[in-house]
Amino acid sequence: MNRSLLFFTIFIFTTTLGFGQDLSIGLQANDLTNRKMQPLAKPGYLQTVKDPAFGTTIRRISDAGNGNIIKPMYSTVQAWNADETLMILYKVNGGHQLLNGTDYTFIRTMTDVTPADIEELFWDTNDPEILYYINKADRNLIKYNVVSKNKEVLADLAALTNCKEVLESGNDVQMMSANSNVIGFRCGNSKTFYYEIDTGKITEFNITAPTINYTAAMPGPSGELFFHERKVYDDKGNFVRDLNIAKTEHSSLGKLGNGNDAYFQVSFKAQSQPCSGNLVAHDMVTGACYSIISQDKGYNYSQNGTHVSALAYKNTSGSWVVASMIGKNEDGQSLLDQELVLVNADPSDFKVYRIGHHRSDEREYDYWGEPHATISPSGTRVLFGSDWSGTEDGKSVDAYVVELPAYKTTTLSRGEIIESNNNSLILYPNPVSKTGILNISVSNQETYTFSLFDISGQQLLTKNMNSSDNQIDLSKLSLSPALYMYSLKSGTGDITGSLLVE
Repeated sequence: MNRSLLFFTIFIFTTTLGFGQDLSIGLQANDLTNRKMQPLAKPGYLQTVKDPAFGTTIRRISDAGNGNIIKPMYSTVQAWNADETLMILYKVNGGHQLLNGTDYTFIRTMTDVTPADIEELFWDTNDPEILYYINKADRNLIKYNVVSKNKEVLADLAALTNCKEVLESGNDVQMMSANSNVIGFRCGNSKTFYYEIDTGKITEFNITAPTINYTAAMPGPSGELFFHERKVYDDKGNFVRDLNIAKTEHSSLGKLGNGNDAYFQVSFKAQSQPCSGNLVAHDMVTGACYSIISQDKGYNYSQNGTHVSALAYKNTSGSWVVASMIGKNEDGQSLLDQELVLVNADPSDFKVYRIGHHRSDEREYDYWGEPHATISPSGTRVLFGSDWSGTEDGKSVDAYVVELPAYKTTTLSRGEIIESNNNSLILYPNPVSKTGILNISVSNQETYTFSLFDISGQQLLTKNMNSSDNQIDLSKLSLSPALYMYSLKSGTGDITGSLLVE
């Protein structure tokens, strides 16, 4: 095969994968077998283990140390940035920690950000360097670049709303809209608003105290519908409909497989009533509700400490949601007890995939011991916290990632993870600026040779690289915006792929 044809084949393959990947690869749907949790040694820092009951890969990504806690911010707040090359964890009494999102190495403690609450840092869904937060001290909405550390004040929310009280998202915090343009917040317990970044418009909801209940109206992914205390509101701040919810418990806003904004929640109400169980979906457009994991589906009723995350906004192959359940007995010996589950939330055919035991019973740490499972933007990885049942139980809480079988072949929108011959290549960003820096990392090889070709097959660059010399300054190559092909040669085999230069 000539280089041009090889390039074309690789390009079609990688762009087809994209974020439209089916996450069910290698997983069993709607399995009701009691897969009891077995003893398993806690993995070392950055090391992996295989879950004995489910066969999935679990990697430990923090090193908290005895008595300390490092874990996800919360299930409803995305830990990874838009291209999954960066991520944020929270260390109790230590602040927010910025990590490499692909190899999980620590970058720095983010001492320069002070959000209204520890959960209220919101990654931009398109720009991987940007996140947003409401500053605790002056109540300004801040746009923050995690690379340059530059801060831009987008709005003085206190002045715009004449708010003299606490200004934050409040209880039941959710992400911004899917285009990172709409953020919801409350003023004390008296009013709730949303702010639209592109227009600078503030809209107040027609909700008054005491029904605010210290909770802001939160935008669905569309940014056109909002959820607040069992009710749906439109973008004018007006009531639209009630949802069939007895009580607002742990929840996450996301999308159903039909594309509609949805409210995914735990509903531990009377078994005789509709839409109850460990995971329930409410269609915010139609008002319909669906029991996904419930007694009438053959699951136990009901597991304690369930949290939900519907943040796989980059995956177009379905509506993917994860949930973590601490369980009634908290010993992992019964169905769903101490388990993590993945759901394809298609109203015409809901499918549940059990993906591992999180091994956290929270007894010693209460809130901080809860797993708070968080799905990545592509849906291929699931972050959770655990004190690791067994000999490590109660000593510390660390962060772990379930790397789903689908993760092994994922191509990210602005970076690539490619596996071949027991070696993996991480290359980002992709696309990359013609004057930008290309980062390359190889898992199982200290030295390797990287080559870059144009579409005709002409070699433009060959460079010997290693773990300490793993960047290429493209500004020195005078490349034109175009598609290019690269190859990597190492002792364990060759890897080839495509690079888009903008």
